[in-house]
Amino acid sequence: MTKKNQMLKDQGDIKERIDFLVKEIKLNRSLRYYNQQKMSAKECDEMEIELRKLDPNNPLFYDIINKEKKIKKILRASIIIIIFIVTFSIFIWYFYMFRYNPFVYPY
Repeated sequence: MTKKNQMLKDQGDIKERIDFLVKEIKLNRSLRYYNQQKMSAKECDEMEIELRKLDPNNPLFYDIINKEKKIKKILRASIIIIIFIVTFSIFIWYFYMFRYNPFVYPY
């Protein structure tokens, strides 16, 4: 077998291994949700490490990153809304206390 043919065969084996790892990791993640895992967490982590070595740009890893980014955006928006509500509430309280209550601030 020539060197080129061997490289093509190895690439095919790597592609098959990547497909297998992606399929097994997705299956284990979905089964973990129902607490019916086929393998231990350590085995799953080892598979993810192997997949990261073989294909660091696999979309399986971007799903997690995108979910984290969405969560951060939601949290940031929630914090901004909470700050706005608190600020508005303080303004209303201040306006009510010192504008309409003659005992606190008489004119």
